[in-house]
Amino acid sequence: MGERIIRLSELMAYHEVKEVYKDSVACFRMDNSLVNIDTIPPVFADMFSFLLVESGTAMFSINCRECSFRRGDMLLLSPSSLVAITGQSDDFVAMHLLCERSLFEHMLSSFDAYQSYSLFFCRTETPVLHLTDVQADGVLASMRQISDTIKKSYVYQENILNHQMHALFLQVLEFVDARVAVLPPAVNHNEALFHRFILLLTQHYREEHYLDFYACRLSISTTYLSRVIRKVTQKTAGYFISGMLYAEACRLLVYTDMTIQAIAYDLHFSDQSAFGKFFKSNAGMSPQRYRAERPLRTRHISPL
Repeated sequence: MGERIIRLSELMAYHEVKEVYKDSVACFRMDNSLVNIDTIPPVFADMFSFLLVESGTAMFSINCRECSFRRGDMLLLSPSSLVAITGQSDDFVAMHLLCERSLFEHMLSSFDAYQSYSLFFCRTETPVLHLTDVQADGVLASMRQISDTIKKSYVYQENILNHQMHALFLQVLEFVDARVAVLPPAVNHNEALFHRFILLLTQHYREEHYLDFYACRLSISTTYLSRVIRKVTQKTAGYFISGMLYAEACRLLVYTDMTIQAIAYDLHFSDQSAFGKFFKSNAGMSPQRYRAERPLRTRHISPL
């Protein structure tokens, strides 16, 4: 597969994982029976990953550093992580939840407390939480619930899955907050600046699409802010701005009956044509086709 960016659907097809919901969420048991478990060289995956080791040990390469993980270790990986599993013991078992980037970023923007995740990802060199047996058992139970919901057909499957994911993210957030609280108080200037950019972005992404707005609010030049974001995350500023916009566009197309023109206006594009070009560059299809392939869904929850 090579050192490149891959999507959730592609990765799950390679491993022949069936517990996948609409190419947006996957949650499955990971052990030595998993197809191609350790045959992928390091890749950037366009998704967020929660992996909790239940038993045994495994070796991972994270950003070219070899790390060993065992029972109770939980890896939280972002799209900027270069990751590969390089080996595992015979008794290795883990639960693994993968969340498509646009979906996870939409969830980040829906609840201010989730911004601790952004701080954790940009400030932690080895993104692992060490859980007690009781904590690990609680998280494993939540992950198994999500996996079961994906596998079964419920009338309100999407609603159930959405609430279960929020519950899991809040559960893990308890541990993330505790980890962030003990990080050294002298935050790297670049990391602090990036975190302030993310907080501004979650507040203004709908109406402010260009980096100069955020640079002005942070009292720095656009060039400097762009360089800082690249240095901290290995991603461009446009990656984050477009990701938030695209996630919200998908939500409005699937969960509301707003016209395409109204969505373009709501997201502050100059006109419907500009919105259409933006959306097609991200989805590979027009907003009209994207909506036609997905029936209107329940609107009162944050969507999957």
